[in-house]
Amino acid sequence: MSTDDEIRQAADVVASMAGEFTDLARVMTENALEPTQTLARIVTVASRAVPGSEHAAISLVVGNGPPRTTPTSDELPPQIDQIQYETAEGPCVQALTESDLVLTNDLTAAPDWPQFARRAVEETGVRSMLSYRLFLNDGNRGALNFYAMKPDAFDMSAVATGSIFAAYASMAQLAALHRDQSIHLTRAVESNREIGVAMGILMANKRQTQEQAFTDLRIASQHLHRKLRDIAAEVIYTGTLPDQPALRRQKPT
Repeated sequence: MSTDDEIRQAADVVASMAGEFTDLARVMTENALEPTQTLARIVTVASRAVPGSEHAAISLVVGNGPPRTTPTSDELPPQIDQIQYETAEGPCVQALTESDLVLTNDLTAAPDWPQFARRAVEETGVRSMLSYRLFLNDGNRGALNFYAMKPDAFDMSAVATGSIFAAYASMAQLAALHRDQSIHLTRAVESNREIGVAMGILMANKRQTQEQAFTDLRIASQHLHRKLRDIAAEVIYTGTLPDQPALRRQKPT
């Protein structure tokens, strides 16, 4: 097949997927699904839609944390990716760290990743892999990965189709990361507000300073093995610190 024929075939495949891409765009813009649900849907559809693909998954590194594989089309990608994480080499590791696109159509002839390639073929049977970098921010890194059990699984039409799914996955992953950050920030603000209100109550009722009120909250949290926020919530509800029998027994008679 000539290069022109391959390009036309790639265009035909993308055109045939127009309905799926339109639906994914609608879901993302209308917030019909949570970002993590959108990611799962992208991976599921992509695993079926990219020519030659049998499995798909997203690899993600948040900040300085370890790499993890989620979401995934089935149980095989995490097994393959775990070998990559252990050996620190392989297509998805390369996409996470240095390359925008990584393609290998025969892992038995992949000199760039000798440890990973040998183990992956022996332990999982995978032969072809196609990985795309996801363009995120704030030090976060991601890759959309496709896997096949046969060699020469991915042609130009697969590369073209996969690149479109990678663009959708980048946007959905960014949304998911921003949502997580927003939730954590909201919880932190709520927690600090409750602690501040509880300190104000103790300061008024017990004629304490800010430092003394916070110390009492912290001691109650430690002795009762409860979160500081939970202690603060009880003070707001009752007007006083929860009973601490263990602390009373320690006081001299």
